[in-house]
Amino acid sequence: MLNLSTARLRFERYTMDDVPLVLELVMNPVVMNYIGNGQVKDIDYATHLIERMLEQYKNFDDYGLHKLIHKETGAFIGHAGLVAQLLDDAFEIELGYWIAPAYWQQGYGFEAAEALKRYADEEMYLERYVSAIQVGNTGSKQIALKNGMQLEKVIEMEGKQVEIYVIENEIEFEEE
Repeated sequence: MLNLSTARLRFERYTMDDVPLVLELVMNPVVMNYIGNGQVKDIDYATHLIERMLEQYKNFDDYGLHKLIHKETGAFIGHAGLVAQLLDDAFEIELGYWIAPAYWQQGYGFEAAEALKRYADEEMYLERYVSAIQVGNTGSKQIALKNGMQLEKVIEMEGKQVEIYVIENEIEFEEE
C-alpha cells in the first residue's frame, strides 16, 4: 500500500464513499478543461473512476490515484498517483495529479508530484514513467519540468494534443 505524505499532504486510498469528492472535481469545468475531452463529467464517471482506482490498488498495490488530504485542515484538495495507463498504444505508468482550483498556485501540485517521483525512483525503482499533459496546460507543464521530466513527444488523445513528459532511470541491480 502506498504510504506517502509530504509536509502538508497525506495520500489516502479512495473508497466508494468518496464518490462525492470525485464528483466535485469532475463536475468542475476549470478542473476538467485539460482532462480527457475537456468536458465536465457526471456521477457515473466519478463512480467508474473510483472503481478503476480500486481495481488498480487490488492488481498493482501502490498504483492508482490517491486522495490528497491537507494534513492541517483535513480538506480534500485533489488527487495524485502513479496510474497504469495505455498511452499511444503502449503500457505506461503515468504520474498524474488533479488539484482543486481553490488550491492552485500554492505549490500543492508540485509537492505531490515531487513525492511521487521520489517514491517511484527510491521505493518502486521504476525505469520509466510519464506525465501526459494537454497542450496549453502551462501549470502542469511547469510542474513536470520542475520535477525533472523532459518532453518526449506529442500525441493525440480524445481529439486533443497531449505532450508526453518522461523520466527514464538507469536502474542498477546488485548481483548476488
